[in-house]
Amino acid sequence: MFAVVRAATSSSSSRRSRRSPRNARARTATTSANPRSAAAPPEPMPARRKAAASASVGRITEATGESPRSWDTAIAAAVKASEVKAPIGVEISRMWAEWNGRRLSRYHVTVKIAYRQSLKAAART
Repeated sequence: MFAVVRAATSSSSSRRSRRSPRNARARTATTSANPRSAAAPPEPMPARRKAAASASVGRITEATGESPRSWDTAIAAAVKASEVKAPIGVEISRMWAEWNGRRLSRYHVTVKIAYRQSLKAAART
């Protein structure tokens, strides 16, 4: 019923993949001609100062905030309300808003705020 017809192709082109080794050599020759690599060797990494090791622990607190303007200002209000001095991360737990019939009128968020708390040295007796 149905006959399978193959187009006549040369044997070398049918065996060769799209990325032949000959093309790969040409690509590497052009990419290795980078002027930066031919210049001076890379500079060594500068030495880091060792900071005084102070023991600290990560803590999380939860706060809520609200704003009539936007979600962003509601999140900023929540972080400010938590009284955390140096937050290192904020995770939004819940977002909700009040509906005014035609649009959102007030934005509310509950966030978890991560911060570091330094530990006091233990008193030796």
